[in-house]
Amino acid sequence: MKIGVDARMMGAGNTRGIGRYIEELFRAMIVNHPENEYFFITRSLDHALKDHACVKTIVADIPWYSTKEQLYLPKVLNKLDVDVMHFPHWNVPLTYRKPYVVTIHDLLLRHQKDSSKTSTRSVFHRLAKRVGYRAVLRHAIIGAKAISVPTQFVADDVEFFYPSKKRKIIVTGEGVSELHNDGSRDFDFEYLLYVGSSYPHKRLDLLMEVWKELSQSYPDMHLVIAGETDVFMQRIKLMSESMNLMRIHFEGRVSDGELRSLYENATAFVFPSEFEGFGLPPLEALALGTPVISSDSRPLPDVLGTGGVVYFKSGSGDGMIDAVKAVVDNSDSMRNQAKISGEVLKEKYTWRNASEHTLEAYNLALKN
Repeated sequence: MKIGVDARMMGAGNTRGIGRYIEELFRAMIVNHPENEYFFITRSLDHALKDHACVKTIVADIPWYSTKEQLYLPKVLNKLDVDVMHFPHWNVPLTYRKPYVVTIHDLLLRHQKDSSKTSTRSVFHRLAKRVGYRAVLRHAIIGAKAISVPTQFVADDVEFFYPSKKRKIIVTGEGVSELHNDGSRDFDFEYLLYVGSSYPHKRLDLLMEVWKELSQSYPDMHLVIAGETDVFMQRIKLMSESMNLMRIHFEGRVSDGELRSLYENATAFVFPSEFEGFGLPPLEALALGTPVISSDSRPLPDVLGTGGVVYFKSGSGDGMIDAVKAVVDNSDSMRNQAKISGEVLKEKYTWRNASEHTLEAYNLALKN
């Protein structure tokens, strides 16, 4: 099979979770199915999978979410001789008409009108982007021959908004990545950890409010936050300063080795997000034996299970405080539960399984 991949976002350092998803998914697929030909559209010749014999690289240094993406990317794609094209995000060019599979990680755009970076712009720009993004998202889903989603929650969501696509949805899942020991972030204090973006739906504002009380209840505890230092993270940092919060460490972007170290040495991982399609950071934490405090927003309980996790009602500051205390005050017991649960979850969520289900999506696309 000849498979085209829009891999411009590939790499854990790009676009956070989506970049890791692309790299890990196709690393597993290439290893297990080298008989296929993979045509990667990338922004550079230098990428993690370039040395595989079955990989061909086509450079298209075109930014995602841009006008150039809509105008020039189709010209690149239409020259490809592939059986199916895979877009690992909803940004499918409106004029692309050949068979494709799209991965829908979540439908946040349908649930929160001002989600993502649109909220940093003027009212006019925000409205234009909202309308444009929604149009591209609808085209991506309606035009797809098959739709890959990470969880049943997202499958149900896609079916609700686009009922005609029910038979083209395949739950492919995601996997736990092996984070290599290529660096460390060691602290000489106990800390709660958050890893991820700081978009509004992640509710780091609520975490700041909660930390005001927790920092007094646990005077030796610190809060460590790792994630790209963009305008949203800057807002959270300014919020923490205006509230005179103490013992908060903003670590910015970290390497995989540093991330592993942060997970392993944390007292607990805190995840206040009110909307997710999968929830990879808390899963990674559990896989390394670290207890998790998480909102009860679906699909988080479905993905993470109950071992080593304490949930709180999404959006509840008091609930988060109680959950943190339940974990911190029973640290040894919770860590033992997390280690047991983590081993089970590592077997359940693998990139090899995700790649096999993604190939099912390609075969479904070729039949439609």
